Amino acid sequence: MTRILTVTAHYPRDADTVFAEALNIEEMAEATRGIAVYKDLPKGNFQEGETYTLNVTVWGVMRNPNYQVHVERLDPVARVVQSREFGWMIRTWDHTLTVEPEGDGCRWTDRIEIDCSWATGYMAWVGKQLYRKRHMNRQGQDITATITRV
Repeated sequence: MTRILTVTAHYPRDADTVFAEALNIEEMAEATRGIAVYKDLPKGNFQEGETYTLNVTVWGVMRNPNYQVHVERLDPVARVVQSREFGWMIRTWDHTLTVEPEGDGCRWTDRIEIDCSWATGYMAWVGKQLYRKRHMNRQGQDITATITRV
């Protein structure tokens, strides 16, 4: 059964600046320190239409070699990135990242549709830990994370 993971965080910075940071591949890997290690990462920013192959290890034991990230849509004006990701046991990891102005800064929302067959519930929980940690490492505030069944 598919799950939807939604993680939000507030940042006391300009939405365009935060969105630009979200596009940086090396920054993404650094933000995940303490929970995941990425190998063979390209440098620079994610680009629309590109497919990236990453080697990811979570908690030092969960290896996901040749993980595929296809950037389907990247709209800097709307501050939206949509990727379709898969690898090993991950059938679907469709991620929509949005950054919207809010109050004294902005709200970053990650919405991920997850299908990992019999392991969907567990992998949604892993995703929840991963994305929360990224926002904590980025100094995000008011972080919330929910998992719903579809």
